[in-house]
Amino acid sequence: MLSYIEYTAADRDFYAPLEHCDDLGDVFRPSRVPEDWAGVSSGVWTMWHRPDRADLVADGWKVHVSARAGRLAQVLDRVAEVCFEQAVPFKHLSTKVFYWWMHQKLAPRPQSGKFIAAYPADTAAARRLMERLRAELMQEDGPYILTDRRFKDSRTVYYRYGAFVPRSGLQADGTQRALVRDGEGNLVRDHRGVSFRLPDGTVDPFVEPASAAGRVGDFGGFGGFAIDSSVRHSNAGGTYRGRQLATGREVFIKEARPHVGLGDDDVAAPEQLRREWEVLTALHELAPGLAPEPVGYFHAWEHQFMAMEHVPGETLLSWVAVNHPLLRAGATEQDFADFYHRAEKIMQGVEEALGRLHAVGYLFVDVSPGNVLVGPDDRVRLVDFGAAHRLGGTWNWVGTPGYTPPPGLVGDDLSIYDDYGVAALAQHLLGPMHHVLHRNASAWAHVHYDLRELAPVPPGLWSRATRYRTPAEAVPSVRGGSATLALPRTDSWFPTPEQVAADPLTHLGVLRDRIADAILAMVDVDDPDRMIPTIPPGYVSNTTCVAYGAAGVVHALRRAGRELPPGLVDRLRSDAVDPERELPPGLYVGSAGLAWVLSDCGFVDEARDLLRQADRHPLTAASATLFGGAAGVGLTHLALYGRTHDQEHVERALALADALPADGELTPRLGADDAIGLMHGRCGLALFLQQLAGVTGDHRHLTRAVRLLHAELDRVTVPDAPGLLFPASRTDNRQLPYLFAGSAGMVYVASRCLRAGADARLTEVLPRMLAPLGLTYTIMPGLFQGLAGFAFTLADHAARGGDDMVRAASLRVARSLFKYAVPHPTGVRYLGDQLLRYSAELWSGSAGVLLALEHVLDPRPDALFTVDALIDADRQPAGIATTAVSGGPR
Repeated sequence: MLSYIEYTAADRDFYAPLEHCDDLGDVFRPSRVPEDWAGVSSGVWTMWHRPDRADLVADGWKVHVSARAGRLAQVLDRVAEVCFEQAVPFKHLSTKVFYWWMHQKLAPRPQSGKFIAAYPADTAAARRLMERLRAELMQEDGPYILTDRRFKDSRTVYYRYGAFVPRSGLQADGTQRALVRDGEGNLVRDHRGVSFRLPDGTVDPFVEPASAAGRVGDFGGFGGFAIDSSVRHSNAGGTYRGRQLATGREVFIKEARPHVGLGDDDVAAPEQLRREWEVLTALHELAPGLAPEPVGYFHAWEHQFMAMEHVPGETLLSWVAVNHPLLRAGATEQDFADFYHRAEKIMQGVEEALGRLHAVGYLFVDVSPGNVLVGPDDRVRLVDFGAAHRLGGTWNWVGTPGYTPPPGLVGDDLSIYDDYGVAALAQHLLGPMHHVLHRNASAWAHVHYDLRELAPVPPGLWSRATRYRTPAEAVPSVRGGSATLALPRTDSWFPTPEQVAADPLTHLGVLRDRIADAILAMVDVDDPDRMIPTIPPGYVSNTTCVAYGAAGVVHALRRAGRELPPGLVDRLRSDAVDPERELPPGLYVGSAGLAWVLSDCGFVDEARDLLRQADRHPLTAASATLFGGAAGVGLTHLALYGRTHDQEHVERALALADALPADGELTPRLGADDAIGLMHGRCGLALFLQQLAGVTGDHRHLTRAVRLLHAELDRVTVPDAPGLLFPASRTDNRQLPYLFAGSAGMVYVASRCLRAGADARLTEVLPRMLAPLGLTYTIMPGLFQGLAGFAFTLADHAARGGDDMVRAASLRVARSLFKYAVPHPTGVRYLGDQLLRYSAELWSGSAGVLLALEHVLDPRPDALFTVDALIDADRQPAGIATTAVSGGPR
């Protein structure tokens, strides 16, 4: 899984790769380097080799060395000396900062522990190297490397079979999959998970019977406990549900892996777990029932475990997601009143628990929704005391972003951590807007206005939530400290919600223009990595494409009528046609999308060439999706036909449609785990087929498009709900209303199908698919996975035959985008995916919000890569329903 937090280390404003950090901490380098060896930095690694050495063998036995935080320089020196002596190329993490990020709690588990990697030429060289390193590092210790097998009894030397030279296979989503040769010489996936795996036909020549055993994994029974199921895993260790064998008592078990899960003070997970055990033990004596009862502390293999009372309930995070009427179409004012009553009871319970904790001399410190369990009758218990602090003891801060006070607010009284956390919890109960409000306190007024339109907000809950976040210039610490919180000054232009409601078109137009201004200011055509700020998926795919890169920004700016910065289109064209760049074929992540945008910019010849490349790319045959496969490529052919009138494009689109597998055989060509939705599921194929039917008049493609939408409807989460929601895939059961996967994407396609021909089932369910889109709150504001997508889809539906109620709903939802806006000297910015940094891309950032607002204000055809303008404009809607869009009570 991609770690977003890693991309926040280098820049306070924008996501950036870790290696872009300015402050790298200690820089690692062997103390003595032979004259005929050279070091080359690449990403977070420094590679050492002899310039006159022949190229590495392509595949072989990688030797990894781990080291604990306090012994990095010493281990590097000893390993380097051996590698220099044996002429084995090697690499190591370049700096202490890189090491910390690869070993902290949220780090990717497959990478954890890998401090040094060496590349011996053959099996004999690998054995010779590992035997020597085992002897040299006998007194050292390091993290267990989950992807590897430990060499004999060493606690630092590991190995696995893999590729020595960069070799990967491009995927339809734009990412790369590592490849290795198996025992037969075939290129296969190089699995880099959390267990030791060999390619088929490869035998481990180093294995000894004892070396493959002894790892935690078979939890039949240990330390007097048995594990029944896992809850979650992190780099620091896992959490589990289990039983005490002697009593049968249900327990919750936490695991701590040695030398990983580093905190800010480099304290690893086992010491953190021991501290928590001591806190729980003390609290069980001082205030029984306040914290989970400690039941047992034990070692198994090299890991430490703590068993504690199993506290029934669900986290406040889950409780809000399930119960908040703000997230449910058709909620009544009474639903809100009932929810607020329960929320105030929960807040009272949290405050009482913290009061008991403070009375016995402790602070909780990490007051956050994941650490509050809501049980029967909404009774609450605090859990996860890993950050708890005994007053007068050693300070060991651990916190959750958005729930800890900014440094300027923290004075001598450390109780501010708990008080601020309580305020942030109350804010969570009203809608998690922490990251936005941290940057624009004036957004509170828009949050309150939206809530007040739905139902009265209890003054007590509101006063708690705004205790530290008000539009005032500074708020004194309520605990009597001398520190104050200097809140961001808001732009004098930023309107009140009442002003926006009174004249939405004017204010939305100004917001649109200021977003475009800020995007233009963020463009940097000279940046070699990205022309516009993007999100982590952009860095691991490409920063040129429609979804995450410059092409999507160019499209949004042109739709908004803005003049493009000098050099932007030229750089986009240059990057798109660069023969050294390997791009996937897809519409949203590859060369088809670049062809579409460049064609719109007048580069028709380049667009033709790019589309030919996409057409013959193997991934076009392997993937059927709109995002990265045949559906998107076929739709781009229709777009170029509309520009060039070259019938060959229609013929290629027809051929791609005819090559799609039968309905029952589509799953292997969709997104992972039989994905659902516009981008990766059958819904996206339906869009392509409906558009093809509209251009060609071939009704069989429309018939299949409707049939594919029916197949998506068969998988709706709650079929009789007033607002229909959809899972993301067979294994991802989140109930989604979004454009990329969910209700908005279904409406986007169904409205087009119904305009082309009647269908009773789509007509019946369309109002219920529209209902969630009238909600005025989502976690994120972006186009494909947030509120901007709701506004866009409602405006699009209204323009395609929806009634005035749908048009009004699109304006109401668009007005709510003000509460996510962050004024900036250059205009208005929006936070991208996960809301940790600003982004300008189309998928989740400012360009997507810009495109949505432009479509609300001026709903012209083909705003989001369709060819509606090619389709008969005189055709009357056939079967499209008069619909009611629910945004709550009025």
